[in-house]
Amino acid sequence: MKQESLLITTAEAAKLLGFQPQTLRKWAIYENGPVVPKRHGRLLRWNRNEILKFAGEIK
Repeated sequence: MKQESLLITTAEAAKLLGFQPQTLRKWAIYENGPVVPKRHGRLLRWNRNEILKFAGEIK
């Protein structure tokens, strides 16, 4: 699987976690979240594997 396909949008990550996208944006802004996003200009991209790992920890 290519690295690009492992990166998902904030909306996709929020849906996987059951959180609002704004929660993930706050994690990125304040740098206090359990998963650190990659920045592409203004866009945030989240590692799908890290999101799924965290989702397993909270459920």
